[in-house]
Amino acid sequence: MISSGALMYAPRTLRLLVGANAICVRSLDGRLIWLETTNSSAFTAADGQVLEYAHTDEEAVMVQGDTAAEASALVSLHAALAWSEATLRPGSRQADPRQFEHRAADIRTAATEDGRQLQIVADRETGVILAIAGKSLGGDFDLKLRSVHVVDSAPDHFAARHL
Repeated sequence: MISSGALMYAPRTLRLLVGANAICVRSLDGRLIWLETTNSSAFTAADGQVLEYAHTDEEAVMVQGDTAAEASALVSLHAALAWSEATLRPGSRQADPRQFEHRAADIRTAATEDGRQLQIVADRETGVILAIAGKSLGGDFDLKLRSVHVVDSAPDHFAARHL
């Protein structure tokens, strides 16, 4: 995932892994940034320590530092709309596959309550968002997946530790 423009921590490149019951964001060198599974959440604190919390914990957890929230927006159309606080407009058009590693995709438009427009490109096979372009309160931004790899299993990548 590549982020650029008016987004916190941009520009940067991260690895986004999406499983049936887990989402993981890592730096390119394998450092855990954020992990969300059915049963727990984990993130790297400002001091570099990985902290993990069970979803059954009754205390509210204050996340310290970076959770790469923009990466989680690429998990699905629903996640993209929740992250951007935008409402989907009716209709879609086919994306040029040459722009998205020859993947079949649809372009959808959305708008925030204050009228900022977003263009969201969703992969037809996986539902993963290949790109989001639009305006934040700070200006123009882009989020893009550089590549999509569908694999059967990658349990090590979903571990609450640095690789």
